Amino acid sequence: MPVDRRITKRIGSKVRSSSFRWKLKLFFLTIFVVFMTISFFWGEFGLIRMWILTKRVDILKQEIQVLQVQRQDILWEIDKMKNDPEYLKSFAIRKYGYAQPDQRVIQFVPVDSARAISLKK
Repeated sequence: MPVDRRITKRIGSKVRSSSFRWKLKLFFLTIFVVFMTISFFWGEFGLIRMWILTKRVDILKQEIQVLQVQRQDILWEIDKMKNDPEYLKSFAIRKYGYAQPDQRVIQFVPVDSARAISLKK
């Protein structure tokens, strides 16, 4: 009988220790999977962060294209002002309302401003 108890104790302790080891391995594996999932989706280099940054890069590329077009327009206008006196005259008339001495300047007053002026009188 004493031999049987020793055998069952050894077998029982092996079963208990292997079960404990299995649970411990499963616990660490679960923690590892949770950590990797969090890192993959929400970390500094996570999927969501990369998606947001990709969208921002696309928006910035569009803004760069708009600014390049605006730059080309301004460079064209500078070139025209330097080299074309007729364009310079038309620009001064359009932008600042300049007129030559023999020309009359007609200003159109918006309706709201006209009413405000008439109410003041």
